[in-house]
Amino acid sequence: MASRFIKLELMESVAITIIDEADTINKEVDGAKKKFENEFGSNKMDVMIHRFPAGLGGVRSRYPYIVPRFVAIGPYHQGEEHLKKMEEVKKAAAKFFCDELLGLHEPRVVTKKMEASKAVNEARGRYVDHMMEGTTRKDGHAATFAAMMFYDACFLLLYMVAYTHARGKEEDYHVNPSMRRFLFSNRDSINNDIMLLENQLPWPVIQALMGAVSEGQKRYLLTAVGKFIAGMGNAFKVCETLNHEPDFRWDDENNPPPHLLALLRRHKTENHTLSPSPSPLLSSPSSSPSQDDERRPLLNNCLGKIITKIKIPAAPKTPQVTSSISSVSAMELQEIGIRLKASKTAAFSDMGFVEGRFWSDLYLAPLSLSDARASGLVNMAALEVCTASRFGDDPGRTAVCSYLALLAMFMVREEDVHTLRAKGLLHGPHSNTEMLTFFKTAVNHLPDGGSRYAHIMKDIAEYRAKRYIWIPVYRWVYNNYKTIITVVSILGTVVGLFSALFNLSKHK
Repeated sequence: MASRFIKLELMESVAITIIDEADTINKEVDGAKKKFENEFGSNKMDVMIHRFPAGLGGVRSRYPYIVPRFVAIGPYHQGEEHLKKMEEVKKAAAKFFCDELLGLHEPRVVTKKMEASKAVNEARGRYVDHMMEGTTRKDGHAATFAAMMFYDACFLLLYMVAYTHARGKEEDYHVNPSMRRFLFSNRDSINNDIMLLENQLPWPVIQALMGAVSEGQKRYLLTAVGKFIAGMGNAFKVCETLNHEPDFRWDDENNPPPHLLALLRRHKTENHTLSPSPSPLLSSPSSSPSQDDERRPLLNNCLGKIITKIKIPAAPKTPQVTSSISSVSAMELQEIGIRLKASKTAAFSDMGFVEGRFWSDLYLAPLSLSDARASGLVNMAALEVCTASRFGDDPGRTAVCSYLALLAMFMVREEDVHTLRAKGLLHGPHSNTEMLTFFKTAVNHLPDGGSRYAHIMKDIAEYRAKRYIWIPVYRWVYNNYKTIITVVSILGTVVGLFSALFNLSKHK
């Protein structure tokens, strides 16, 4: 009897333990779910300050596209040893900003107005909380976080004003001369750092700072931001003086960006569609077309006239094709009758495939690449990776990823980089080897090429499938056009010689 009671007590104890463990698990999963939704809810993904995607982390080993090298903006990299010197500079910049640009000699007036807007408190929720746990950046008092937001917002606006007035007269400047010279001499590093994904400031904080001043001052600051973004966007072009774009304008009240990097991406991708009409190549002394390149259009036209006279049997039903092509180099595209051309605009979204009767055109925006621009390009792609929700997203949401993926796809060998340079699509101080390495490294860590990339690769695959008879003819002529021109020239000379001899003998 006693053993029976012991067994019952044991069973009861086990049951209680199981219930307790179940309650603990329920509490843990409920807490984890709530925390996850607070940090990564779909309503926050477009506005939060993301960390650099783990899938793209492999780029870190070769290129410093994640950690700022000169100045920290926001909490993620605040306090890192190599960035500490700039913290005092940002405080001085805040003082100059309030004194000289706003005419307010007491920064406290501005900070009180910013606090009243509640933008600073809400900004804390835009950062990934669990990435800052256990650090002084997270555990600091709310006032410390607010001060950081204030200094960073003042520094960014002061820098953009100084940057946009760099070509003005000395008397036009509204920035302290010493600060202006310091910012100008370090502009390459600053431009790189303020366009890093992890080094962003929530736009409502900047709005709150601009809301603390008069309407005229606000318009002045918004104009400076627009000029700065347009300048950064124009830097990706082959030459700043060619097709210079106007200042960037956007609806700051009804459609504000989440941060500065997103504003640059918006400028380079939105409201642009494919321009079907060919644009003149943007050439430079290093990439001017050769005499052979100038002869090819004439040869293509002659070839088109010859082909119209040849009866080619109808192609069988086109097999089903997919967009998965292992590689298609720039040189191969030319060999099969796909001409690479520069788009009319410098927008990364201005890309597309236009099929013609005998050959087709593939349009891409021309790109001038430097270290800072490469960093901006990778970080805009990283932003798209963080904010894309599914494969069926609007193509514009992954336009930069598609642009990177297409350029990388067309670079198989160094000769392909040279071809892209000759076509006016790629420029920059880096060697062909360095260009090839950059694009291959970046694209190897992209989780997806984006919708535009998939559509264009599908167009290329369909083109190859439909013209399987025409392509070998075009490739043979393309690769032997020098010989063809030489033979035609010799034949023309021989015919002319025989004609002259015949006329001479006739007269005799």
